[in-house]
Amino acid sequence: MKMIKVFTSEILPYEYSSTSFLKDKMKNACDYGDLREVKFIMDNDKENDKLMLLVILSPIFLACFDSSIEELDFFREKISNSNFPYGLYPEFFPFDENIYRRFYKNRENKEDIFLNEEGLIEFTINPIKDKYILALAYLLEKLVEDDNNRKKLLKYFDKIRNDIVINGRRSILANGIQAFYLSKYVLVWMIEIMDKLIAEEIDGNIYLKDIYNRLENLKRCDI
Repeated sequence: MKMIKVFTSEILPYEYSSTSFLKDKMKNACDYGDLREVKFIMDNDKENDKLMLLVILSPIFLACFDSSIEELDFFREKISNSNFPYGLYPEFFPFDENIYRRFYKNRENKEDIFLNEEGLIEFTINPIKDKYILALAYLLEKLVEDDNNRKKLLKYFDKIRNDIVINGRRSILANGIQAFYLSKYVLVWMIEIMDKLIAEEIDGNIYLKDIYNRLENLKRCDI
């Protein structure tokens, strides 16, 4: 995987195989001042399962890792420049890559989730502190990259539709972390996911405790 910090005048990429390696690489990294956005890049799979799951989880991640001064300002700006309402390609379920490529042939990607021509998934999110970057990296590693967890989650979300995810994004714009998505609140989704990882993974609490504590107190990421 790769994580990229995009500053106003510099781009700082980090290649890593696990969140623990990313943590080590970030320890002595330079700070170039004004962080504009954070981007994660990961390999897709032949069935597009990783892409599908990231799309499904996107309303949860976007709301819970929001660090804007005004709630979800970064996401709102993304949407205002997007090719689509609510910043999401509207035909992921089912996904036809040929149609997807034809659409983007003469258009610039302006969405927070994008499958590039090299078959890599790009996920862009607002600027967040390093401890939250590590928390998100850990969630991506354990939920999207992990084969067993990914299959379980996709089985759970097997009835997902394009309109459900789009409505989830619409909901977070109106209600933030207390938005309703599928069968429960976005906040509840994230806390339940983190509870499971903290209980089952040795290092779960190390990476998730800061975001967990904020969400438990109905707070977004601090600036």
